[in-house]
Amino acid sequence: MKRFFSYALLILVFFLLQTGVFSYLRLGGIAPNLLVICTASIGMIRGKTEGCLVGFFSGILYDAIYASYFGLYALILCLIGYIAGYVNRIFYEEDMTLPLVVIGAADAFYGIVVYLLTFLTRGRMDFLFYFLHIILPEMIYTLILAVLLYRLIFYIDRKLINKGSDDAIV
Repeated sequence: MKRFFSYALLILVFFLLQTGVFSYLRLGGIAPNLLVICTASIGMIRGKTEGCLVGFFSGILYDAIYASYFGLYALILCLIGYIAGYVNRIFYEEDMTLPLVVIGAADAFYGIVVYLLTFLTRGRMDFLFYFLHIILPEMIYTLILAVLLYRLIFYIDRKLINKGSDDAIV
């Protein structure tokens, strides 16, 4: 039960940071995607099921406030958490290379799917412009913050394990 509440608090804090603090710390009009960091990190650390659930609830929270298509971000983040959960079997705790590659790929996937489902359906066909001016800078900004935030998520997870909390949230 502690793990459930800690994940809920983590999702809420990352959501508030993403939509509040980092909306004022935009670099070139781009803000990092902290919910992708949270979802992919938990997916890598805890597996497919927990990554999928964290992604779903992160997406539902984002959908409830900002989305024009309800469920779109929940689906995207749920898929990111599930796919990142496959890395759990080859995950090595001390190495930062694999988590950064997975978080970068997850953010690129997020940007491409959002482009396909929101911009392309409205007739905006310039993918190269969108990739170079939106997806790539957001991915770099997200990866810079992922170096710090991934360690924080990993630390919180290890503290929960050491305190003897439930092994899973489901």
